[in-house]
Amino acid sequence: MTRPAFPALAVLLLATSTTAAFAQDGTETVDLSLTASQPSLFDSDQRDTFAGTIDDRSGTTSFEVVCSAGASAWLGLSRIDEACSVSGNGLIKNPNNPAQTLPRIAYSGGFTIQAGEDGYTDASTIAANYLRAGAAGAANETFGGHLVMMPENPSASARALGARLIENLREASTGTEAVEFSTEIDSIRFEDFTIPHVGQQASESCSWTGDAIFAYANNSWQVELDVQCGDDSYRLEGNMPLVDAAAGSTHQQEYVINLVLPGEGGGDPFAAADPFASIDGITGTLMMTNSGRQQDGVYENVSVEGKLLGTGLPLEVVRGWGEIMTIFARTFFGA
Repeated sequence: MTRPAFPALAVLLLATSTTAAFAQDGTETVDLSLTASQPSLFDSDQRDTFAGTIDDRSGTTSFEVVCSAGASAWLGLSRIDEACSVSGNGLIKNPNNPAQTLPRIAYSGGFTIQAGEDGYTDASTIAANYLRAGAAGAANETFGGHLVMMPENPSASARALGARLIENLREASTGTEAVEFSTEIDSIRFEDFTIPHVGQQASESCSWTGDAIFAYANNSWQVELDVQCGDDSYRLEGNMPLVDAAAGSTHQQEYVINLVLPGEGGGDPFAAADPFASIDGITGTLMMTNSGRQQDGVYENVSVEGKLLGTGLPLEVVRGWGEIMTIFARTFFGA
């Protein structure tokens, strides 16, 4: 959800990291590009379109998500369902010759953020139909689990995460006068949200459980998620601040991603002993170029380019975070 960007306050919430015993060696790179067109900001009868592509060594996946205005009705005093259709396709790359690709997945269906159930969103209505490719057979699968999107009443764990952030910001503030921080948050609750595998040999589907909150106190997403891929599990903690681009940049805003593996002994997502240390997890920068009309700091058109870098994680997890940000692009980049 694009909001007016302010310089990130105080703390980059990086966890102390050690290489987890289950982590895979090496670094994975995922390229993400996305465009958002949001005419519903000015005409609620219009539909918004979010088109994104995720590309890495395993393949290239493209999504187009078209959403109704949703959000609110009756002068903002009540919410209405927000319905989004999902379409797209996935190509896989020959590991021995990446220039050789094959069509593997056709995406269809969609999801509805249900106002009457405080943002409950069933993910199983998004279909992933695998096409036959070589010896790999056809199959029909769906995404799995559910999310609770931007609820009026956030989960207890989301509220606790927000409270810990405020406590940390207060402790880190300087000066003799008390500093007040906004306690307002937006939140997404993931409950076994499952992303189907890319369709390569031995690739695995991964499920995501936990919370992501956008805290207005420091203009940043704070994240605590458990990811299960087959028999292996990974804990991701950290943040994704929305900041102004450096002076002279051709884009206006950036998401700076710092989601780390806290290590076997657990970690403190609010600790930042060495902000320049090499970490295991997902890092990267997504550059946002805004154009067109704007309403309350949200632009009609947003173009996103960037890379996700995964260290000590399987490609499915790194790619999965890119797919989450693409499928739910309105939440991260839109109104």
